[in-house]
Amino acid sequence: MTEIAILLPNIGDEQPQRKRKLESSRSSGAAAPIQSFPKADYNPWDDDEDDPVIEKEYHRQFVESDGFDVDHFYLPYGGELVPHIVENKYDYPYDVGLFSRLGLHCYNLDKGTSLKLTAINKYNDKLRFTRCLCYHITLEAIETSDNSLCNFQTCVFKDFLPEQASFLAQTEISRLKVPSGPRPPTYGGPERRWKEDGVDDSYKGKMPKWFTKDEMAAISTKGQFYELQESELQGNEWLHMHAEFAFHYKWMAHETDLRPFLPLEIKKVFIQTKEESQPSMKLKANNAIFYIVFKGNGDPSGAPVEYQAVVRKTMDGIPGHICLEVDCLAYKSS
Repeated sequence: MTEIAILLPNIGDEQPQRKRKLESSRSSGAAAPIQSFPKADYNPWDDDEDDPVIEKEYHRQFVESDGFDVDHFYLPYGGELVPHIVENKYDYPYDVGLFSRLGLHCYNLDKGTSLKLTAINKYNDKLRFTRCLCYHITLEAIETSDNSLCNFQTCVFKDFLPEQASFLAQTEISRLKVPSGPRPPTYGGPERRWKEDGVDDSYKGKMPKWFTKDEMAAISTKGQFYELQESELQGNEWLHMHAEFAFHYKWMAHETDLRPFLPLEIKKVFIQTKEESQPSMKLKANNAIFYIVFKGNGDPSGAPVEYQAVVRKTMDGIPGHICLEVDCLAYKSS
């Protein structure tokens, strides 16, 4: 895995005693140097009082970049974003790449584009609500229709203890890169908050269990179920992303690098949705439940294993927002 570096802050006119405790991350007019996980000498608990200059500078950087361009600060109360520069932008952490693809998928659904991840420049992360990790990711993508390149930003958080599912990944921002600069704060605003009433109640609550044949037959009479054909499995890369989120959840606690076991082999996919009447259009539904049978190219367990995943995709109607909730079971295959 490629080494990752953390940038340290440059406050400018901090107090002399503080300046001795801070390592500056950038010189005037020069690009920030990359350092390998440097340890800052500054520890806020060393002092009797908080430094308002430190907190003000962090807040300014956070607001003016929506959290995408911040230096590394140690705040007394914690909760600060930790920036990481990926030294080889083509060799990035697998989970960060997965969240990047979710942001691009959301943008493609909103805009009708075909952006695909090519590289990750940097990401900032922090713990939220003691159980959620939030990522602000700056990446590069290619528009596959004309091979044009663009810079992209997405803010994604994952909840590994959600109430209604085993795992949740949700975007707050999915957009082409916006330059940093003075702007009204967006954190906590309506464009960032999930709109609960924007999703039909049938896609809320506890995740559905894997269905029996009789249950599927009963629901199929209402036209809600559709089994994808082989050509549809091959032509929609984001279906593999859905399965990879389930695979990631299943092995998340083991910190296993899953890339040696890719690509996944998707054996069957059933879609359940109320939004589209034509079977072939169900793939385009904003809100749907996917029942996916898949296996890896080998398995981290060392045994022949197949997985049954239930993935609920919802969109609340706000640009840049998509949510995936995941349950997944594993069983030995013959």
